[in-house]
Amino acid sequence: MGLIVIDLDINNLPLEDFMKAIGYEPIKKDGNRLIYNAPYSVGGNATMVVDTEKNGWYDSKEPEKYYGGIYDLAYELTGSCNRSELNLYIATQMKDFKEFKTYEVTINGDEAEGYVEATTVSRPEQPKQQPPKPKRKMRF
Repeated sequence: MGLIVIDLDINNLPLEDFMKAIGYEPIKKDGNRLIYNAPYSVGGNATMVVDTEKNGWYDSKEPEKYYGGIYDLAYELTGSCNRSELNLYIATQMKDFKEFKTYEVTINGDEAEGYVEATTVSRPEQPKQQPPKPKRKMRF
């Protein structure tokens, strides 16, 4: 398997949309706050509050799970703190809810083996650029 590039702006993804994508609907609405059954809780208590204005969430019953964004919520659901795994989890959950593109990076027709090395190309016919000369300063 090569590198997978996901064309999805996860940082600005509304938590309300993510909650719908994982199958949760708000139990109660209070202005810009939506109250859900906590998806990470075994009992499924209605303690998770999503603030749609700030695009963040907090748990009203568990102070250690106080506030966070979409990555903090994905961490609570998966237990993984690897950013690539969290990106893949969020994108997998959102694939039926929001349309986005994924690309698989290949090198010369072969799949990439974990990384792609990018180097700058220098052409010998181009002269080397010189830094601009400093301007003369006025003396008083």
